[in-house]
Amino acid sequence: MPESPRLAAALVSLLALGAAPGAPAQDPAPVAAPAAGEEEPRAFGAQIEQVIVDAVVIDEKGNPVPGITEDDLVVLEDGVRQEIVSFEAVRLPDEPTAAPPPPPRVSTNATVAAQRGRVFVIVFDDLNLTVERSNQAKAAVASFLATGVREGDYVTLISTGGTAWWTERMEAGREHLIEVVKRLAGRRVPDITPERLTDWEAMRIHLYHDELVIGNVLRRYENLGVQRLTSSDSSSLLAGTTADPVLATRATAQYIQARARNQAVLQVLERALNGLTGVRGRKSVILVSEGFIDDPNLEEFKRVDAASRRANAAIYFVNAQGLTGMPLEFTAQFGPAPVAKDVGFAFSTLGMIDDGAEAIAEDSGGFTVKNTNDLDAGILRISRESQTYYLIGYNPTNTARDGKFRKIEVDLVDGKDLKVRARRGYYAPTADGRSALDGQLGSDPVIQAALDSPWAEDGIPLRMTHYVGAERMLGKAEVVLVTEVDIRGLDFRAEEDRQVCELEVLLVVAHRETGEFYRYDQDVTLSLRPSTRARLNLLWFPVERDFELESGGHEAKIIVRQKGTDVVGSVIHRFEVPPLQGFRAATPILSDLPRPDPVTKILEPQPLARREFSQGGKLACQLEVFGAEKDETGMPRVAQGYVIRGPDGSVFKRLAERFINPTSIGAVQRLFTVSLEYATPGPYEMVLTFRDEVSGAVLELREPFTVVAPPTASSGVSEVPRTPSS
Repeated sequence: MPESPRLAAALVSLLALGAAPGAPAQDPAPVAAPAAGEEEPRAFGAQIEQVIVDAVVIDEKGNPVPGITEDDLVVLEDGVRQEIVSFEAVRLPDEPTAAPPPPPRVSTNATVAAQRGRVFVIVFDDLNLTVERSNQAKAAVASFLATGVREGDYVTLISTGGTAWWTERMEAGREHLIEVVKRLAGRRVPDITPERLTDWEAMRIHLYHDELVIGNVLRRYENLGVQRLTSSDSSSLLAGTTADPVLATRATAQYIQARARNQAVLQVLERALNGLTGVRGRKSVILVSEGFIDDPNLEEFKRVDAASRRANAAIYFVNAQGLTGMPLEFTAQFGPAPVAKDVGFAFSTLGMIDDGAEAIAEDSGGFTVKNTNDLDAGILRISRESQTYYLIGYNPTNTARDGKFRKIEVDLVDGKDLKVRARRGYYAPTADGRSALDGQLGSDPVIQAALDSPWAEDGIPLRMTHYVGAERMLGKAEVVLVTEVDIRGLDFRAEEDRQVCELEVLLVVAHRETGEFYRYDQDVTLSLRPSTRARLNLLWFPVERDFELESGGHEAKIIVRQKGTDVVGSVIHRFEVPPLQGFRAATPILSDLPRPDPVTKILEPQPLARREFSQGGKLACQLEVFGAEKDETGMPRVAQGYVIRGPDGSVFKRLAERFINPTSIGAVQRLFTVSLEYATPGPYEMVLTFRDEVSGAVLELREPFTVVAPPTASSGVSEVPRTPSS
């Protein structure tokens, strides 16, 4: 933002008066002990000795049953009874008790104690959904968001086609997720020609040269009047694909397409599950799809299965096909009635087209909602089930580290009319301590898992905020994202007179309404003198990046990792870019750190994520206003004032509205400073008012901050280094 000499003079005055170096950074809040009815954080890792199984007991109507005890259950592994060494019954109340909190001005990963709700990942399989069925699927998802979630739950919405990956905390984020749902659409175009093949038929013909399937398809073609392009007598119909290379070619092409589509879906599921591995609480993945075949040649099926067990998450399949009836090729619009012996075969193989999706749900301890047009009721069963469940732990009697699959069976000692649903098993660790199917997608699985997780990682404390400025491109505003990294827990090595540490930084920003996203990667080397490191221990290390973003909702996620380690911090920050038309103001910059502009070298306040300022220091506030109408001289006339209220609500400082002299090019900017010399430590709020004296339009902005006691020791240091931008 351009600066006037008046602004520079004010900042020089700020420096001369001794701007405070900032309050010491606060240690992350301790993780609170779980409340009654909540489970301790549990993760199913590759090297654990104790196996933890989520189990749901249901009655004959499918309702979850409370009141089950450890003595009511029996656990078998590969048919051998196991001793239950830990047991916990979890039952959430029917109605939430807390109100949704307002969105924070600064987001941090130091509040993990509040992240104890359920987690739902909704995978909207637009690759396997037609437009018609996707509308019904969208309605079911919207119904789930409206009535199936409760305050404190987290919901991630993912499309397999790559157009959405959005996380919100309920209930405040409900409408935002529904906005994302509205823009999704099925992308699969159904084949309604007489030559159509199902994916299952294509697989059986291409991979196995299945004579029974070939014969049925060729008879169907013949009955529907499909012209065969190769000559053969009727006795050759069961002779294999060499009898009709055209069918073989068609089957091959369709199978290749289905394989690629299903690989993409399974890879998304694996990523979503890997992102849940370290997540606390009940985790449910809801696959909304028309299903896909069970292809034994796809290693991805095993990887999804292993990922669900590692994350201890159940997968639920909501089949959007609705009520299934007669196959399409048997309806009157296609021609004469089918050969009688083919009718039974067609109906017997009808379920094969979606048995891959059903299998991964059943193996993970979930279930399938199918053969119903009431998808709303089916998807809400998933929410009810996650309110009452049991955590069962046992130490396997088979301690061999052979990487083999171990079958788990959980049952009731006296079952009566009840049924237990739990995952079917797990893969044992290998001799090197890893699962036989370990490994995740992406070049860096640690960063990828942190990126895909719906929650923040607190290995490195972070805080992030945003500043919206001028319109730089048509319809896009300049937005600066500022993240501050707590370096106190990092491992530095000594190199001559400096302390050195390398960080990897990944920043992703997504637009809620369009799905457009930006990705920014950077390696940062901290090479600090002792005095600079001491200062950054107080202020934290800043990572600043600017973007040009459209109006609407945005979600930013940054991952910071100490290079060569698994120490990772991440934080998610959600913010709105307001409409750029009309009278508006840039996000005010509150800062106690001046710095030179990289181009003009004029001093300006440094944008901060920190909102804590030292008692006795000076607080600078930089403002800029856009869209004010012009008077008869061709210049805007804007008045601005503020009120600062202290911890008890009383007025700490007040400035009556004053006219802002525009620059020679009509820019409306102001910089003022506030002394915090007599400020009592505690929370404050600055209420800024703006008035367009030509149009009469008014604005009001509220900026919270906190005054803290000054540092007890001098930071004694040089200027805070800036992260270079690309």
